[in-house]
Amino acid sequence: MSFRYYMVLGLRENASLNDIKKAYRLKAKKYHPDINKAPDAHEKFIEINEAYEFLINLKTQPRVYSREAMEERYREWVRTEREKARARAAYQAKMRFEQFKKSPLYRTSLRLSNIYDTIVLAMAIFMIFGALNGLWIQKTINKDLTGNAVIAAILLLCLCIILIYFSLRGLRERRKIIRRDFKNK
Repeated sequence: MSFRYYMVLGLRENASLNDIKKAYRLKAKKYHPDINKAPDAHEKFIEINEAYEFLINLKTQPRVYSREAMEERYREWVRTEREKARARAAYQAKMRFEQFKKSPLYRTSLRLSNIYDTIVLAMAIFMIFGALNGLWIQKTINKDLTGNAVIAAILLLCLCIILIYFSLRGLRERRKIIRRDFKNK
């Protein structure tokens, strides 16, 4: 029963509330009928919304531990919430993409992505200083650098450069989106 909904969102059964929300946003963007022109995109979008509604309900409602109680709870949810979730999903599927871009969900996801990229950028810069400091300490204590220390520092620096590149790229792309949306208002 609930396992199917975890599969729809591509999650494990022990996924957190934040994991469910993140997976929903990614899938909703991918299968929104205004973006995805596949013939089954509308139905897939409805299924994603249905899974999201059920899993959010499951995570926020008090726990029920017996299998019979879980099955009864599921049947009850199907009776009361499934149609509401389908109606909301159908409405969202009909909503134009431009309207979706004006929604609080879209703006919030842009802000959260910017915060995430800024944190990753700061961590990468901190890691670069840490790697260089580690080499400096190695040289001052041992009076010589070992091959392993140099290789580890080079690999860490490469990883940091990749993190910096993708963080800056994400920040630039979202800045363009925000500027374009601001000009259109």
